[in-house]
Amino acid sequence: MDKQVHESELLIPALKIISNKPGISTSELKEELEKVVDLYPKDKAILANRTDNYFSQTVRNLCGSHLSTNEFGRCVDVEKNGNVNCFTINKNGIELLSDEMYEEIEELVEDQSYQKKIEDSPIYDEKTLKKASDREPQLSKTSSSRRYKTDARIAKTVLAERNYKCEYAQLTGKEHITFTTKKEVPYQEGHHLIPIKAQKDFEKNIDRPENIVCLCPICHRAVHNAKKEERIEILKKLYDNKIDNLKRVGIDISFEDLFNKYYV
Repeated sequence: MDKQVHESELLIPALKIISNKPGISTSELKEELEKVVDLYPKDKAILANRTDNYFSQTVRNLCGSHLSTNEFGRCVDVEKNGNVNCFTINKNGIELLSDEMYEEIEELVEDQSYQKKIEDSPIYDEKTLKKASDREPQLSKTSSSRRYKTDARIAKTVLAERNYKCEYAQLTGKEHITFTTKKEVPYQEGHHLIPIKAQKDFEKNIDRPENIVCLCPICHRAVHNAKKEERIEILKKLYDNKIDNLKRVGIDISFEDLFNKYYV
């Protein structure tokens, strides 16, 4: 069965768009969602005897026929402009986005702490690295969110093995300049290609070398904050470079799933 973007994956990005553009119509919302979501081939396929595609149908279902039963309908108020539904975010939607924003802020703070731990950590030898990588995933006891524990020594080992050079820069034949740390090495950051928040979707521990990339701080910020096209460009390069090694340890995900579930 061909994969498609699921309605549930559109909830948060749709609410963010509506909060910035109150009164937006279904067709306008579809256009805005296409700017932030990476569509599967099936989403782009034209419906039989129609001029629009499957993604249009998914958005219409989200905003129309499923509105009385889905979470989106609980989070928006609908006004009719002729025959057109126009949406504004309601109290439920604001609360949901507030929770989402709090989690994003918490993740930023925890990532800053993680990068500091990486900088200060020693590296693993090969045997201990394998043992640490193959451990059972465990939820952190210090986080108020359901964040899984990470081992900064694994990332430090990866950075050292990459000679503290940005992997995206190397994959594109460029050199990204950064500063020298107090440890007398170029400053780089460890980034989980499949984010740690995705651990709940995988049986295998994803805090492992096969899933960690060495990035300069600019590229690391870009995979989180750049516009859609730039994020896709960087992430796709990193994904193509990593996916075979991930598959070898029993971790598999399509690029579209990676982007839409964890980077939108």
